[in-house]
Amino acid sequence: MSGKDLTPTVVALGYFDSVHLGHRKVIETAKSLANELSATTTVFTFGGNLRKALSRRDDKYVYSLEERREILKEMGVENIFVQPVDFNFLSMGKLAFLNMLNRKFNIKGYVSGEDYKFGKFAKGTTEDLQKFAGVNSQVYKIVETVDDSGKKISTSRIKLLLSAGDIKGANEMLGRPFSVSGTVVKDRGVGTLLGFPTANIKIEKNKQQVKEGVYAGHVFLDGTRYDAVINFGSRPTFGGNETLLEAHIADFNGDLYGQNLTVFFDYYLRDIRKFFSEEELKKQLKTDLDAIR
Repeated sequence: MSGKDLTPTVVALGYFDSVHLGHRKVIETAKSLANELSATTTVFTFGGNLRKALSRRDDKYVYSLEERREILKEMGVENIFVQPVDFNFLSMGKLAFLNMLNRKFNIKGYVSGEDYKFGKFAKGTTEDLQKFAGVNSQVYKIVETVDDSGKKISTSRIKLLLSAGDIKGANEMLGRPFSVSGTVVKDRGVGTLLGFPTANIKIEKNKQQVKEGVYAGHVFLDGTRYDAVINFGSRPTFGGNETLLEAHIADFNGDLYGQNLTVFFDYYLRDIRKFFSEEELKKQLKTDLDAIR
């Protein structure tokens, strides 16, 4: 963005890396405040993996930037500001960060969680932001932490649930079914030969993975919801070791190759097994389909 956007806006501040219930509360509060102030809503997020940049440890994201964009659009967010995670940004002091935002936007208000930190070494606090907003005749609302069973809802907790295959638990914290988006790629066509064609999506290496297994899920195609049986992981029956998402979409026979598809996970069905005949596998697939229906 070049120059300053003069449209009055309220900025929702945070990472919003999994857009969980806590993040959603901040964003909904920002939308409400924007409505009061006759302004738009701008969500501040990052274009890289902030946790990985700060800790220098391997870290997976629940949702990629493009996936987050789609979720935020679903929520009715008008503007998304993507901040690259680079040396210049990580070196920016707390006041420099706030001044940078105000050079870019005509800010009427801010909304953040009560544990929000900003600036180099996370030195900026909600108290600092409250003072800055007051001096600049801006509104600042602080949103209380959202708990689940007495514990703070967090991205790290959601990652643990996903890796354990507890999709229902993760979905409750996310406020929507966990999803994976990607381009449908051609594979060996074994599913089609068995009478169970699948849409296959290669998983980005930085994407948080669920436990390997078979899941009940769904997809939306042209506005219609279809149930799906999802195989996430390897395919031992046919000697496949590559991690792949295969979704058999019930009652759909169209060609999805090359299209971008979002697959939603509803709950865990069973472990991946090696079958010793095609008939045995077909029988199990039919049982899986009956289960999700």
